[in-house]
Amino acid sequence: MELNNLLSALSLVAVYAYLHIGVFALLKNRNSIINKVFFALCIAYAIWSFAYSFAYLADTPRDFSLWNKVAAFGWCSFSAFTLYLVLLLTENRFSSRYIIFFLFLPSAIFLLMALFLFGPEMDTPPLISGIFYIGDFIYNFVYTALCIYLLARWGNRSDSLRVKKQARILVLSGLIPFSLNLLTQTILPFFGFKGLPLMGQIYAVFMVLGTYLVITKYKLMRITGNIILDEVENKIIELVILLNDKGEFIQVSKHVLKLLGFEESELLGKQISILFREEDRDRVTLETLRQENEYEDVQICTRSGETIPVHIMSVPINDQALNEFLGVLLIVRDIRKEYELRAINAELHERTIRDSLTNLYNHQHSLELLTAEINKHRQNPEAGMLSIMMLDIDHFKKINDTHGHLYGDYIIRTVSDIMRKNVGCRGYVGRFGGEEFIIILPDTELSDACTIGEEIRREVYRYSYTEQMPVTVSIGVSQLQDETAMQLLKKADDLLYIAKQGGRNRVKCE
Repeated sequence: MELNNLLSALSLVAVYAYLHIGVFALLKNRNSIINKVFFALCIAYAIWSFAYSFAYLADTPRDFSLWNKVAAFGWCSFSAFTLYLVLLLTENRFSSRYIIFFLFLPSAIFLLMALFLFGPEMDTPPLISGIFYIGDFIYNFVYTALCIYLLARWGNRSDSLRVKKQARILVLSGLIPFSLNLLTQTILPFFGFKGLPLMGQIYAVFMVLGTYLVITKYKLMRITGNIILDEVENKIIELVILLNDKGEFIQVSKHVLKLLGFEESELLGKQISILFREEDRDRVTLETLRQENEYEDVQICTRSGETIPVHIMSVPINDQALNEFLGVLLIVRDIRKEYELRAINAELHERTIRDSLTNLYNHQHSLELLTAEINKHRQNPEAGMLSIMMLDIDHFKKINDTHGHLYGDYIIRTVSDIMRKNVGCRGYVGRFGGEEFIIILPDTELSDACTIGEEIRREVYRYSYTEQMPVTVSIGVSQLQDETAMQLLKKADDLLYIAKQGGRNRVKCE
């Protein structure tokens, strides 16, 4: 009787353990199917333990049978709940909802048999008893052995240190009650040690405590990406993406899906690289994502093939205890409005530095460009030489007086186009005032600058103008020595004056 009292007390302690751990796991994430199934498993164990705390103290076979029938709701279903939980944890393909019926069918059959075919007042045929006890043993043995095998394989196949530790603890904590039950209910009775009390509901505490350990220490049944993203989206309105340690989507906020036009199922399990253009894939890689980084002006692709400029901040998620990389949280900001603003600002800036008639750089910006190039040359004396040329349209007043100012504007625009075409990307062309222009040629020797000037002079002279009158230009070309910007300009301007004095339509270099 003292042993029964002890077993009854232990069963009540087990009830508390099952309920406490089950509720703890459920509160971690009430929306997770894994947490719900684990909670159901704990309830099954709690019912079993609670009923047996009274069954141990039953004075009559009738009382024991009553409590044993209540306990049957637990001991007939725990194996099915355990296997279903393991299938979910290991992401087994047989964990779909369609398999549940077949998974729990043996549980339902044995429960109905326990409730309606056994009792002190029933004369159950030996055949039925044999089928029940042998079938129940095979059902529990196969399901439990399968759970241990699946957990061990899950750990062995995973590259994650966390998963390996979780699997080892779960396998060990599952082997303990499995072995004890096999020993006390099968092996020892086979060798003649009969009449041992049924204690499966107490042995199972080892398994649940092992599960509790991996929940608390190794984050089993951790808060899912959905919960994280829901909470994040309540605080900020940025686009949020959650990646695993392989750079694969495991959760995507609704803002991202709406922006890109994807369904969640189209992204989950895919590599993050599918969102980027080829030229951006080398910038945003799993290696760079392992560090906290910011990616400016990245283009991400929508489902329709369009691109959207974004700013991305990556926040790596690491387990400090295990020093293990778990994944990455990406916070993505749509910067299309910033792009529009930049374009407007760039346009406004261009208007302030461009000449309205020719779209060449204006006088002020030309001086700024020249000063900047001189400073760059002084900071790096080994760079190529800096040359400039001053250009003036010959007899421009006569053109205006003869054909009018509109025709004069046409000549200025035409000469500007000729200069721009010949200079190309080798330098800068600016309108210095009226019919006078400046050309700045970084990394250009004097001889090369003179060649460019001669090409411009020749093309201006040979161009077919609408009034069929010749237009010529005079050009002064100079190379930077130790002058200031104003001194270099004066030197080129003096050479321009010499070219005009020498008969115009010529290039003077020095």
